[in-house]
Parts: sequence; structure tokens; C-alpha cells
Amino acid sequence: MNFKPLTKEDVIASQLFPKGRYSFEIVDGCDKESRAGNAMIELEVKVTDAKGSSRIVKDYLLEQWPVKLRHAAEACGLVDQYDSGELVGADFIGKTGKLKLNIEKDKHKKFPDKNAVVDYVVKEQGVAGIKFLRRRA
Repeated sequence: MNFKPLTKEDVIASQLFPKGRYSFEIVDGCDKESRAGNAMIELEVKVTDAKGSSRIVKDYLLEQWPVKLRHAAEACGLVDQYDSGELVGADFIGKTGKLKLNIEKDKHKKFPDKNAVVDYVVKEQGVAGIKFLRRRA
């Protein structure tokens, strides 16, 4: 059999999605403690591209990253729980939406590149029921 051999880097790159926006579904969520001892939510996120291919990406929500935490709650329809100051990993299971994905490189070159969730896309809320009329001069 003849074939084109791939380098280790080529194999890793073929298993990653390019940077961009993707659909997601939260398949699992649990409460954990970070290495620094802070409360966090660990999510298993199924990320799907426009062709229907999927990958599982781990994501971590912490109070120290307030914008991402708020956006995750908004994108998943969990604003009431967020506003109450109490969210748990299980709240996110089954939720769907859009997210921004990036490729994260290990600065110490001990681990291969991996996909990472940069942020969750919040649906823009316009002013409902109001039409803006343009005046003609």
C-alpha cells in the first residue's frame, strides 16, 4: 500500500477544528474545585461544525472569568440562576447554542495543541415590536 505519511503534528492538527464559531451542546456538567482551590463548573461540550462533524471539548467556568460565565449562562438560558448567584454544572446539561472556539497551544510544549472555548455567543436582543422609520429629506 502506498500512502502519504503524516507527521505527529499533522495528525494532531487534523483532529482540531479551526478557530471560529460553532454550534454546541452541553453533554455533561459537574462542580469541581480548580487547582487554586476555587469553585468551578467543568463542562463537556460537544462542538459541531457546518459539515456535521463533532468533537468533545472540556470547558471551565469560574467566577474569576465573569464575562465568560455570564455569557455561558445567557447562551444556555440560565440567566435567572445566574442572577440568583447560584449555578451548578448539571444546570447546563442538554443546553445548546453557539460558541467561539480557538486553538490553544501549550506554552511549555509538553502537551499537543487543543481546541478551547473562548466565549459563548449571546443572541443579540433588539427592540421588539418597534419599527424605525427613515425620514426622507
